[in-house]
Amino acid sequence: MKTFTYTLIFVFLLLIASFIAISFYSGIPDEPEEEKSTKVRYQDSSLHVEEEVLLPDLQLKAEAAILVNADTHQILYEKQINQSLPVASMSKMMTEYLVLEAIDQGTITWDQQIPISDYAYTISNTPGYSSIRLRKDLTYSIEELFHATAIHSANGAAIALAEAVAGNERDFVRRMNDTAKTFGMDDTVFVNSTGLNNQDLGAYRYEDLEHADNAMSVKDVATLGLALLNKHPEILETSSLADDTVSHGSQDSTTYYNTNAMLPEMNTEKISYPGVDGLKTGYTDAAGYCFTGTIKRGNVRYLSVIMGTENENARFLETKKLYEAIPKTEQ
Repeated sequence: MKTFTYTLIFVFLLLIASFIAISFYSGIPDEPEEEKSTKVRYQDSSLHVEEEVLLPDLQLKAEAAILVNADTHQILYEKQINQSLPVASMSKMMTEYLVLEAIDQGTITWDQQIPISDYAYTISNTPGYSSIRLRKDLTYSIEELFHATAIHSANGAAIALAEAVAGNERDFVRRMNDTAKTFGMDDTVFVNSTGLNNQDLGAYRYEDLEHADNAMSVKDVATLGLALLNKHPEILETSSLADDTVSHGSQDSTTYYNTNAMLPEMNTEKISYPGVDGLKTGYTDAAGYCFTGTIKRGNVRYLSVIMGTENENARFLETKKLYEAIPKTEQ
């Protein structure tokens, strides 16, 4: 009798143990299902990556690159996106952003006439620098200076704008860096409004700088570009112009051309590309050739950044590879 009782107790305990084990393991998914549910690889600032939508390695001949869906902020392609590199004139996008903010706030106006400082005049008339050759005896409107900066990457014009907004370039650069922090651009440092190497400023260079160049990661450049597009989409009305003219008094004027050879209106053989409407080029010896591009495909806008190519055309050709790799489902 005792043996039978013990057997019943043992069977009862065994059933309870089995029930507990089944309940425990039924709550744990199989490993393949767990991997499938992990779509987001990381989210940084406003950008995010889903592993399953990343484009394959395109073997781009550039130090760093990124392609972003500007509507969803989804990264579609990445190469060294967190590496801080000299950024050259692409840093002028922050100059443009702060000018447009000042316009919105009413602290400056488009038709406001700006005198040209010795600093802006000297840099504007230094051979080899992108310039519209500002004259010291004349004033220029904010709009003229802005167009020259956004279209022709004119360095003297960017300096004149910085001085108009903040009184002097150094205070303007503080605003650039403060704004970068608010955007979560952790791999960015600005030392001037133009992107020129500090030594290239000659007598106007800053002493005791920790960094000689404006530096950004392509992720931060993309973040800045998206902020500019989202807050001030009217920038594309300027960046898409193939050329513009600035008046130097009543007797003289200069027509200058967009540095973005991908614009369809530029009709550059093998480089101009349908749908491109911006955004900013850059070049210095330290940075190599760089380009932040914008393109509209169907109802979707994309933003790309290429940094550190070996020649002027390569930055556009590598950008073209990115655009041609965009999946049909994305468009």
